[in-house]
Amino acid sequence: MNVIKVQTWSETGLTNFVVFCVSLQLLHVAAGQSLDDAATRSEQPPEDLWAKLTSEDWQPGRVGEFNTTFPLKDLECEGTQTRMVSDPLLTWADVKDRMHKHLTEPMDDRWLLQVAMQIQKDEPDSCVLGVTSTSAYLLPVTMPKFRNMARMLNEDCNFLILNVTFYDTLRSGFPIFGILDGLASAEFRAWFQTDEGLSYFPGRRVPATCHVEPVRVLRERIEAHRTMQRPRALLIPSVDVFLAGDDVGRPEAAGGCPLAKSAALISYALSRAEGPRPAGSEAVYAALRDVIEMVSRAEELVRSHSWDDGVAFGQLVATPWNIWWLLHRLQLALPRLLSPHSNWRGLRSDDTSTAEL
Repeated sequence: MNVIKVQTWSETGLTNFVVFCVSLQLLHVAAGQSLDDAATRSEQPPEDLWAKLTSEDWQPGRVGEFNTTFPLKDLECEGTQTRMVSDPLLTWADVKDRMHKHLTEPMDDRWLLQVAMQIQKDEPDSCVLGVTSTSAYLLPVTMPKFRNMARMLNEDCNFLILNVTFYDTLRSGFPIFGILDGLASAEFRAWFQTDEGLSYFPGRRVPATCHVEPVRVLRERIEAHRTMQRPRALLIPSVDVFLAGDDVGRPEAAGGCPLAKSAALISYALSRAEGPRPAGSEAVYAALRDVIEMVSRAEELVRSHSWDDGVAFGQLVATPWNIWWLLHRLQLALPRLLSPHSNWRGLRSDDTSTAEL
């Protein structure tokens, strides 16, 4: 099993990098080459970039003190060790694909409802993300009252207690972030402000940094573009949040607004993944590194916000910053970055990953 880690940038270094990328049309210049150089390199024999990426000291899967202990090959649940036992004729890929098509309203898909219930009843925990995803998917059925749903999200369905990083979850293809976003309905979010919700989860003071102009604009843009389905337009507001200063990313207790910085980081990663696919293997390699780095930094902020600031996971699910929607969008865009012909069935970690890059 690989031990994997991420080196993070300083806040100043990150700000300088983002401004540099934006000012020089980041999608091509970030690779350190001109368009002509990219075309020339694309004619050369391809490198095994995935092997290169995972053999360096800087690697995906480790975020500060939080590292993946599950073998990477098992996270997609397509190997023999994670084969389904509740129904030998069914694969996790089938369940994964169906969940991508039906992230919410379990009662509207009777087949998936029955399969998810069977998984919860008979399936062992060897496919940790499959069991976790189906458990969260069933919450509107098993816990229809918001207080019970919030309690389960804080306990058995708390994604943050899994020793699996955000990036590994994205690459696995299990749509747990999309399912969490589906749970964060307007009614569920509003419940936390009701008398009943406040009795379980006392209100929190909103730091002043959450009201500064760049932060407010980014939040409004995320809300608007969620409906318009144009996340690439979030790049410039995200850069403005970086330029607003280090205070935005500080812990809530220190007057910071860490979820704003998290949303900005994921939005930048999304622009890299959804933008034009870079020409040449080195450019693709640079784009993938950017995505992993930004997601890892965002994860650090989210985890610290939950554990250090004492924010329950149920409240994180209901955050108005739409963190889970952004992550789900990134998951949908990631296969396109890894390979122009990828789909969720094609992203097998037992392949020689040259084809992915």
